[in-house]
Formats: sequence, C-alpha cells, structure tokens
Amino acid sequence: MLWTVEKIAALSLAEVKNLLENANRKGNQEVVSLCEAELISRKPKPKLAFALPEGFVKVTRTAVSKMLEKDVCELLVGFANELSTKYDFGVEKARSLSIDTKRFAPHELLAAKGKAKTGGFQKSGRVVFDRYISYRLKNDVYALVCLLIDGEDESGVRYLVLGSPNVLPNFRPLQELRPELLDGEKIGLSAGGEGFDNFKEASARFAWMIDQVAPKL
Repeated sequence: MLWTVEKIAALSLAEVKNLLENANRKGNQEVVSLCEAELISRKPKPKLAFALPEGFVKVTRTAVSKMLEKDVCELLVGFANELSTKYDFGVEKARSLSIDTKRFAPHELLAAKGKAKTGGFQKSGRVVFDRYISYRLKNDVYALVCLLIDGEDESGVRYLVLGSPNVLPNFRPLQELRPELLDGEKIGLSAGGEGFDNFKEASARFAWMIDQVAPKL
C-alpha cells in the first residue's frame, strides 16, 4: 500500500505505532518519517487558559447552584446513554468518516467514567457551571451545553445546541448565545448554534441534529 499523510492520520494510535515498527524493520524511511510526524502531531498540546477580564473575581458557587449542576449532569448523562443505543459514537467510526480532515481528533460523547464534560469557563471560575456532551465529525462539533453564568436560580440556566449552520436553521453566532465571552473570544470549534430555556426542548433539538449527521447502529 502507498501510505500518505491522510491515510496515516486516519489510523488509530496503536495502528500508527505498529506501522512505524514495521516500516523500521523493513527500512522504509519515508513511511517512518510520516509515522513519526503523525505521532508528534498527536501529542497533547498545552492547554491555554481562558483570558480573564481585568479585576476578575470568581463567581460564587452555592449549595443550591451545585445541586442545579448535579441535576443537569444527570440529565446529560442519561440523555447521552440513550442516544448511544441508537448511534455509533465510537472514535474509530468518527475517524473513518473524517478521513479527509487534517489532524482530526474525535470526541467521546461523555467525559471519563461516563460523566458530563466540564467547560473551561467553569474550570476558570467565570461561570457557575458549564457542563456538556459533544460529538465531532470532520470539522464540526455538535454539543449540548447546560450553562449557568451567575446566581442560583433555576430559571437562569441556559441550554445551547451547538453545531453547523448548515444543519441548524435558526443558527446564531456564539457571541450572541454566550454574552459572557470577551470581544473576539472563541471556545473550541463551535461557531454558534441555537439557544433554549429548558432541557426538554434543547435535548429534542440535539437529538434531531444528531440524527442528521451521526451514523446509526
């Protein structure tokens, strides 16, 4: 087989390492160089901290807001598990469908140990909570976000469905959906999506969007 950058990028980490070992054994320096470059590109890059406004003070997380966070996390995990019985969110499947995307990095729907993911804004203390699930295909990330910027009122929780403007007809820029962003600030690969004031509508919209893009089991 004629190995190219694109073909090697579509392999799993174990497959790249195995190909490198075989190429070294056969003295195929061209494939060795391609594999080594691919392995270097997959090394975790240092995470950049989100910019913090001047005079920044971390938001207060009360017992009530922590309980709200617990509730939305349970909703997200239950919903993600339900979706996983219908769609193939496997990283190898996503990689095979994104073979032409350079430096593609697949997303597990949930974080480690089957938990909802935690956004950088929560980690830096800029919002009370920022919990989500996400799936990536090619250059698009599809996410369902539960966000509380401040306070401890359940009515303040916002639900965002992020995805491609080619899929979401009511697409709005991320800056409109997340007014806490500084001018020119971006989060991940998502440029925007649609906003909702309850989980039921947001999850239904996310399920509809996933049905347009994800492979079924």
